[in-house]
Amino acid sequence: MRLCSAVIVIVALSAAVVLAQTDAVRILESGATSAVLGTDAFTLRIDRTGAIGQVMVGETEQCWLIRLYTGPVVPETGESVRAVQGETSRGGLGPAPESIAPEIRGENGSVFIRRVCSREEIDGGAPLYELTQAITVHPSGLINLRYEFDWLHVVDMPSANLIIALRAEPLDGCPWTADLTTQTVGGIIDAAPEATSIALRNTTLRTFTARCSGGDLDLWVNESGPVSARRWNTQDYAFFLTVPHAGHAGPIYPGVRSVLDVDLKLPVPRED
Repeated sequence: MRLCSAVIVIVALSAAVVLAQTDAVRILESGATSAVLGTDAFTLRIDRTGAIGQVMVGETEQCWLIRLYTGPVVPETGESVRAVQGETSRGGLGPAPESIAPEIRGENGSVFIRRVCSREEIDGGAPLYELTQAITVHPSGLINLRYEFDWLHVVDMPSANLIIALRAEPLDGCPWTADLTTQTVGGIIDAAPEATSIALRNTTLRTFTARCSGGDLDLWVNESGPVSARRWNTQDYAFFLTVPHAGHAGPIYPGVRSVLDVDLKLPVPRED
């Protein structure tokens, strides 16, 4: 009995130590226009529009941009309007929320943003869709991104993507693999400006992993349309996740719901 009690005490103390070592997510900055969430190991900045940037692991920027890029068509002209999350000077996705309200729930940090998106060029600014965005940050470095589009208007949307731009330099020399559902592909990431070592086109991507000495960087696609990945510029590789029901298949009608859901796991060192 004494031995059993001692074992219980030891297990309890061990659990307490593990809990004490858990670095819960904190709100590191909070203002009217943006907030910074993270731990001592990693941080990310979230704009009131829902645009995400400055995703850092220690002093290294792993990802500088996570944004929706859309191109709704103006019926009268047949031309697309550039509507990018965070680009308020050019209209962006439409009226932006006035503020951002990050929350801490247990050890996780969360931001929920609801907005009705429109463009003055399309039907005088009539509501096109309601966007509900949820960002959940876990102390392990896991960031869940969920976007729900509830379409309110007939919209021709030939281009609508969530773009996740990863800095190439921190991934230089790292082996990568991608599960495309029907096959697995991979290679070695080259950060040289002219290199194109990641090239995926309109795939059913399930997972992407870059295995680096400091830890794995993972992308897990839970819900999305076709996914592409390519060299975006001299500094970045980018993933393009298509908003379901958007594309060249025809207009989107009111009552349709599109969902994007993806997990980005940063290479945060584990506390074993």
